[in-house]
Amino acid sequence: MERIRAEIGGFRREWLLFPARPSAPLVIFLTGTGGTAEWADRETGWSELARREGFALAVPESLPPDLTKPPSFLTNPPRWNDGGGWKAEKDEVGLFDSSPPSAFRLSPSPDDVAFLAAVIDDTVRRLSVDTRRVFVTGFSNGAGMTFRVVAEAADRVTAIAPVAGHCWVNDPRPSRPIPTFYTVGARDLLLPLRGGEVRLPWRNRLVRRPPVTETLERWATAIGCNVVPVVQSDNKTVRIERYPGPVVFDAMVIEDLGHHWPGGGAQLNPRIAGPPSATVNATEMIWAFFARV
Repeated sequence: MERIRAEIGGFRREWLLFPARPSAPLVIFLTGTGGTAEWADRETGWSELARREGFALAVPESLPPDLTKPPSFLTNPPRWNDGGGWKAEKDEVGLFDSSPPSAFRLSPSPDDVAFLAAVIDDTVRRLSVDTRRVFVTGFSNGAGMTFRVVAEAADRVTAIAPVAGHCWVNDPRPSRPIPTFYTVGARDLLLPLRGGEVRLPWRNRLVRRPPVTETLERWATAIGCNVVPVVQSDNKTVRIERYPGPVVFDAMVIEDLGHHWPGGGAQLNPRIAGPPSATVNATEMIWAFFARV
């Protein structure tokens, strides 16, 4: 993969790009708080699948809170401006996965929607990808950013697949319904299915998370789906529910999964995140969903 660098919106931005033939689909993967593009690819195997299936892949980097210092998972974790507010003072009420240094209170918030639009435009110029098949998926904070990019730029995206993240946009109003496939683990310690107190690895802080159903109902309303789901399948290990509406909106709960990419590299400490699981390979399942829409 090639590392691309560009000045966008007053910030130096970077992303990894895995090329494909002209007119191929484009998948954009957004990593969670503290993750890098290389870390994300090792965790998920997206570039390996892109090579096998022939689609283009972009893995953008989010920004750390203190731009004067190198990124660090624990002390300066990169994160997306996912719609709930990005300043440290709002982090103090527990909306976020990280706790940025107080010096960052004076820094401007990046326009990550504009950044991702620029990544799409640049990839179209470089690779002539099919603009009718642009897909976005993300993990944790990257899942939150996946929701936000559609809430503000639905015309640029064909379908989304957020994994283990909340939609922090209070009243999302995408310009059109977007097919959605959501995934979360029932044993997730950082994004508990029923909500509750969470101990973060950043400053060992306790925060309160809302139930995942709040995000699912908010998003169902946003894309014109019924807020009452219908069970599609349930084998006691994996449960899939569908929110009926103008486009497909499925939500999958994996019973034995913590805060990890399903079927991935399990690079997060289970004491912090809960158990990894190989019950589902999310990368392959999400690609199959994208290929169908």
